[in-house]
Amino acid sequence: MTLPLRGTRILDLTRLLPGGICTMLLADLGADVIKVEAPDGGDYARSTPPLMVDGMGAYFHATNRNKRSITLDLKTSAGTAALHRLVKTADVLIESFRPGVMKRLGCDYDALKAIHPRLVYCAISGWGQTGAYAAVSGHDLNYVAMSGLIGEMGSAQPLGGQVADVGGAYTAAAGIMAALLRRTHTGEGGFIDVSLFESALPFVGYAWVEAVMQERVGDGVQRGILSGRYACYNIYRTQDRLPVALAALEPRFWANFCSAIERPDLTAYHVLPERQRYLLAELEAIFALHPAETWDAKLLAADCCYSRVQMPHELAADPHLRDRGALDVDPESAPYFRSPIRLSDTAHERGRAPGFGEHTIDVLRESGFSDDDIAALIGTDGGW
Repeated sequence: MTLPLRGTRILDLTRLLPGGICTMLLADLGADVIKVEAPDGGDYARSTPPLMVDGMGAYFHATNRNKRSITLDLKTSAGTAALHRLVKTADVLIESFRPGVMKRLGCDYDALKAIHPRLVYCAISGWGQTGAYAAVSGHDLNYVAMSGLIGEMGSAQPLGGQVADVGGAYTAAAGIMAALLRRTHTGEGGFIDVSLFESALPFVGYAWVEAVMQERVGDGVQRGILSGRYACYNIYRTQDRLPVALAALEPRFWANFCSAIERPDLTAYHVLPERQRYLLAELEAIFALHPAETWDAKLLAADCCYSRVQMPHELAADPHLRDRGALDVDPESAPYFRSPIRLSDTAHERGRAPGFGEHTIDVLRESGFSDDDIAALIGTDGGW
């Protein structure tokens, strides 16, 4: 089967994580993703330390496979004019500048729509194109802090992953594919406004609904059921001080757990609010009786939603991930993770990340630029 986005051209003006993951997902689905990079070094991820592979950041390699790279200076009239020409050959443009930057460059949606009405334009920004925070700087930590995710934790600290950035990447990918599908019916493109802040909100949705309802009934705001308030859904330390996870939310899983630890007397206390402090203390003491390997043998067989807490460096050895080819660590190249979007009857193409500006001349020629046009734009030696 042909990859579903084969024949779709995407101009990627983004830098760093959200845009990189979004366009990697689309490239893995067959899109021709062209990274449009500034001549001053391009995507910051190319030079992000400490891990470098072939002179580029390891994370750049991990999130930019199957793409092509060109350099254009959008701060010049020639660069802007070149982008306008490239847009005519594209289906999608995605950018991650602060609101207003593309308008100042003469490359905002209204300007490009006049050139190419079928263009799908996706803008990824921290807070969205409008609103009180639109012009405020930020990174993932700021967005998840404001979303309530960090506040819902037992102690305020950075999360172990980039929830808003990766959530925003998937939001953008979904929006782009929806807009492309709509275009097949209407013939028109459209504008997609992706807020990383808002992309983090669904991750705290359950706790937010709980908080709203607690206030409504006058119970006072407490930590959520899924955020450490209940003993059946929590993290514990074993005798050898390793963390393990128990997520026995449903009655049958909780009953299986209580049976496996030989404490049937705890079964009735499962979700009783007034017994949670007691249950937490009991389970902390019980898990501390044996090392993690003992609990693995006892609880994995009990079917009670038990697992270890793995550290990132342990993932490459995980047998399930290895069986599915989800991760790979090759001593000769950068670490690799496969797209979680798996379509039947399609072969996954594990390409490489592009060199800086590697495909500039090829892409310009494909887009109708003559050799004289190219020489005038980038110089006869292909450089700036």
